[in-house]
Amino acid sequence: FKFASRKNRSTIMCESSLEFDACFHLEYSEKVVSFASQPTGIEYFDDTHKKRCYTPDFSVYYHDGTSDFIEVKPLKKKLSHSFQNEFSQKKSAYTEIGQNLILVTEDQIRREPLLSNYKILHRYASYQCSEKIKATIANQLEKNHSLSISQLAPMLNTTPQNLLPACAMMLARKELKADFTSSTFSEIALLISRENSHVS
Repeated sequence: FKFASRKNRSTIMCESSLEFDACFHLEYSEKVVSFASQPTGIEYFDDTHKKRCYTPDFSVYYHDGTSDFIEVKPLKKKLSHSFQNEFSQKKSAYTEIGQNLILVTEDQIRREPLLSNYKILHRYASYQCSEKIKATIANQLEKNHSLSISQLAPMLNTTPQNLLPACAMMLARKELKADFTSSTFSEIALLISRENSHVS
């Protein structure tokens, strides 16, 4: 799987569909400044004193200067005793070198409507939209403070489907803001992003 990342200005290679879906969260998390797949791994000794090699799925760097290594796994895998024991050894090995290894599971990654909303955002992140349309959207949001795409569309004499790409692009570029966990994309409440808006 290949994930085109605007944040990293590169293509992120993923070994599974679950890792691919995890990329959407990393791409659109405001805490994350950059991330990489299959970073340099480590060697460690398991509980039988056998040397093992391990490479995490992602390295993640945050705006506060901290970082994590991430292992992505299906929930059923997390529940197995053998995996828990093995992951505990890997986590301890990272702790010894002053690093943090965390486990992220399928139920966290494939939360809805969050994941579907991120995928729509990503699809239209490079959409080309006229400054006039952007200014019209911003103007309506200034007047009404908060509107969904479904509410905004008739005000602009268009349909939610036609308006969605422009709003998604503005959200991806932080010219608008919204709570992606609250509802489906066309129903989320859009607001002007004061800090990052380039809309005049």
